[in-house]
Amino acid sequence: MCGNWKRAAVLGLTVLLGSMLPMSTMLAVEDDVETEADPVSENVVSDEDVPEEEMIPGNEVAVILTAWETEPGVAPNGAETSESADAPKIVITRGGVDKTRSLGGEVTFEYVNNWGTMFEVAVNESGENASVYCYNDKVTDMEAEAKKEADMDSLGWGLKLSPPMSIEPLSDGCYVIYVKVVTAGGEKYYARSNGIVVDTVRPVIKGVEEGKAYPVGTLFQAEDANLDYVLVNEQKAVSENGNYKVAANGTSCVIRAKDKAGNEKTCSITVSGTGTPEPKPEEPGTGTETPDDSNVISKSGEYTLKAGVKYHLAEGKWKLDRDSSVYQGGNDFYVNADGSYAFSK
Repeated sequence: MCGNWKRAAVLGLTVLLGSMLPMSTMLAVEDDVETEADPVSENVVSDEDVPEEEMIPGNEVAVILTAWETEPGVAPNGAETSESADAPKIVITRGGVDKTRSLGGEVTFEYVNNWGTMFEVAVNESGENASVYCYNDKVTDMEAEAKKEADMDSLGWGLKLSPPMSIEPLSDGCYVIYVKVVTAGGEKYYARSNGIVVDTVRPVIKGVEEGKAYPVGTLFQAEDANLDYVLVNEQKAVSENGNYKVAANGTSCVIRAKDKAGNEKTCSITVSGTGTPEPKPEEPGTGTETPDDSNVISKSGEYTLKAGVKYHLAEGKWKLDRDSSVYQGGNDFYVNADGSYAFSK
């Protein structure tokens, strides 16, 4: 209809001008009008025409629609996520900071100790007729590179979403968010976030218990998948084959273990001494013996021992004057109370 109207207008103008223009010129003008006719849009696809994929198990993510608004034509933080000016601009932020990345490449990780909002996803106005999908990739190898475009079709993209939206984790773990935008013409565009480690668990301290007494040098362990450091009396402790040592600060020792997400475990203990047994003063005719160094009971005799201090009984079979049991040597032991103990081999 539009083309016929323009053609009629040209012919009317020609009649008014009479025969001032040659026929060849008139035909050329009519041909130009033909080429200006609006083309028929045959490939326009509405949101309803894009099939919704079913959610695939393992895509552990909660998506929450938000009222986050952006200025028309402007993505948050001015982020550019596509080389084409006509392409939808995908923007992934966390805490208002742009975390949008291209597919592939090395993944850098941030650590958080809560299950709050992980990322926000927005697509600018050029994508308002597009379909948007998110995939929450739970990473098992933090050294691996991010997924590439060749991997995108194998992901379980789940249901079509309406940005802007917030994404939250459902459990502790390492995550990378992938976003796919399908335009009305069927073109696909992708982006990803940087990595995030959600860790809500405090480190575990083993080998010592809160409130109990231990000698200087007692070994303990601090366990956490994302352990950052261990402090003993506020001094950074060095691990030796996974072990740390108790140090004295007067008669106390405070151990603090902290992970990269900021979770912390504290253990306060009492330091009972250097670990050297204190012998009872020898009296003539009593047979009291002075013990060997390093807490080793190696000879028959009477010793003054302290509760909470670790001692070592030398090889052999031993008896204690307090009971009739026979004790096998070569083992460490503690006593329940301070006092004098007579050992015989």
